[in-house]
Amino acid sequence: MARIDANVATQIGDQSRPYQAVRDGQAQSAEARRQESSAAEPRTLTPATADEVKAAAERLRQVIETATGRQLNFDVNDRFKELVVKISDRKSGEVLKEIPSKDLLKLRERLDDLIGMFIDEKA
Repeated sequence: MARIDANVATQIGDQSRPYQAVRDGQAQSAEARRQESSAAEPRTLTPATADEVKAAAERLRQVIETATGRQLNFDVNDRFKELVVKISDRKSGEVLKEIPSKDLLKLRERLDDLIGMFIDEKA
């Protein structure tokens, strides 16, 4: 009896699969058309708020830490108000990568100081 039920279920499944495949294809086509039409419309981009940026950075940090076992830190350079990303080993705490690097930040500060010697703007 179980074999008969299994055979009937298989036959019903075989008959309904093509119908489901057509429905899936139609749904995918409709989604592609919707995306194309929305891409054609001009969009105005609004700057992200500080809270949105912080939330996105936190989500990114969690994903990276979970996937790689590395620790991700986001800081803001005080002088230039730029984002600094540090990737470190979670166990040892050793900094593996810093973007931009310390050397590059020091070079930028020196260049800024040199430019300040030649051009002194006061607002």
